[in-house]
Amino acid sequence: MEIAYSKALREIEGRVCPWQSVTPPNRLETTNRELLLGLYTSRGGDPREALREALRRITGRRHVFLAPSGRAAIAQILSVLPSHEVVMPAYTCPVVKTAAEVAGKRIIYVDCSAGSLNATSAEFEAEARPGRVLLPTHIFGLPTDIDNICALAKERECVTIEDAAASFPSRPDGRLLGTVADFGVFSFERSKRLPAFRGAAIVVNNERVVDPEVFESHAAAVPMKDGLPIRELLFSLIFNFATQPSVYGRFTLHRILRGHRSTLDVEEAPTPAEARNTPFFNRAFHDYQAHLVLRALNRWETIGQHIENLLAVYKSTFASTSVRTFITGACDEKALLRFPITLSGIERGEILRRALRCGLYLETNYESPLAPKSEYAKYPNACWAAENVVLLPLYRRLSREAAETIGRQVVAISEEVRCVAKA
Repeated sequence: MEIAYSKALREIEGRVCPWQSVTPPNRLETTNRELLLGLYTSRGGDPREALREALRRITGRRHVFLAPSGRAAIAQILSVLPSHEVVMPAYTCPVVKTAAEVAGKRIIYVDCSAGSLNATSAEFEAEARPGRVLLPTHIFGLPTDIDNICALAKERECVTIEDAAASFPSRPDGRLLGTVADFGVFSFERSKRLPAFRGAAIVVNNERVVDPEVFESHAAAVPMKDGLPIRELLFSLIFNFATQPSVYGRFTLHRILRGHRSTLDVEEAPTPAEARNTPFFNRAFHDYQAHLVLRALNRWETIGQHIENLLAVYKSTFASTSVRTFITGACDEKALLRFPITLSGIERGEILRRALRCGLYLETNYESPLAPKSEYAKYPNACWAAENVVLLPLYRRLSREAAETIGRQVVAISEEVRCVAKA
C-alpha cells in the first residue's frame, strides 16, 4: 500500500482524512479474548498433531506437514524437487518470489489473464517445458483454472505446486483448492482467514513425485527456534485494539498516512540468506498457533456464511455501475479473502484521495509486478493490475451495514469523477 498512497498523497498538504471512525481494511479473525484464552487451553494434548489430523480429514490426503510460514512451505517443496526452474505469475505476493530464491531456483514469470487477476493455463502454456515447476496462485481467493494447468503440466512433464495460501478452505466445484496440483500450500498468517501469526501447511497430493517422508527429514535437518511466539502475540493484541474503527480513524490511520507521506522508496526484498534468518523460516510452528487454527476451523461455517453475506452486499451495490468486479461463477464466495475491484478510466491515486476525504481507507496490494522493471513490457496485464486494483474488506467483524456504506462510497466516487470529467 505504501507505493500507491505515497504517490496519491504527494499532491495534498495537511490532513486528508476526517477525524472520525474509519473501517480498517482488515481485522484479525481472532479476538483478544480468544488469543488470551488459547494460552491456557492449548496446553493439553498435541495441538500440532491434532491440526495435521484435521487437515488430513479436510483434504482427504495422508501426508500433511506444518511449516513456519507460507513462503517457507513453498521453499521446502521446491528444495526437495530436482527442478532448476519455476514458473510463476508476475502478479502475485512477493514472498512467493522470495521462496523460490531461498530454494535456489531460476524464476520464469508469466502474465496474468486480461479477464482475470490470475495467470491461467493460457499464460502458463508457453513456459510449461519438461522439468519445470508450475506455481499457479488463487489470488485473493479467486480460483484460477487449476485443472487445465495441471493437465498441461502432466502433458509437458512438469510438477505443479498450488498456492492456495489466500483461498483456504475454498471449494469452488466441490473440491478443495490446494488438493488439485501435485502439492498444495495453505497459509495461517495474520492476514489470512484462519490466522495464527505465521504458519502454513504442505499437502502432498501426488506421492509419486517425491517420497513424502522427505519433508519430515528436511524439517529435521533445518535448525528451528521453538517457543511461544510472544512478540507476535503482543503485536496481535495491540493490532486488535488499534483496528477498532473508533481508534483506527482517530489515531491509527493518521499515523499510517504520515508514514506513507514520508517516502516513495520501495523497500528492497531480503536476500535469500537474510530471509532464512527471519521467523518466517527459522521459527517452528508452535502448539499455541496450531490451537488457534483449530479453533478457527471449528467456527468456519459461521465465518464463511458471513463472508458470503458481505459479498452479496457488494455485488448488489455494484450491479449496473461502472465498478468492475472479478467475481465469477467459479468462485467459492465463502472463502474469498478480499473483494478486488477497479474503476475503469479513473486513476487509482484519485480514487484513494477521494476515498480518504470521505473517511474511507482502501487497500492496495502487490503494487509492482515481480519481474524486473526492464521486463515490464512483457507483462502488460500484470502491470495494469498492479496499478489499478483496489481491495475491499471481507472479515467476520465487518458488518453488512459497513460493507454497504463502503460500496456506496465507492460508487459515489466513481460518479463524481465521471461528472467532473464531463464538465
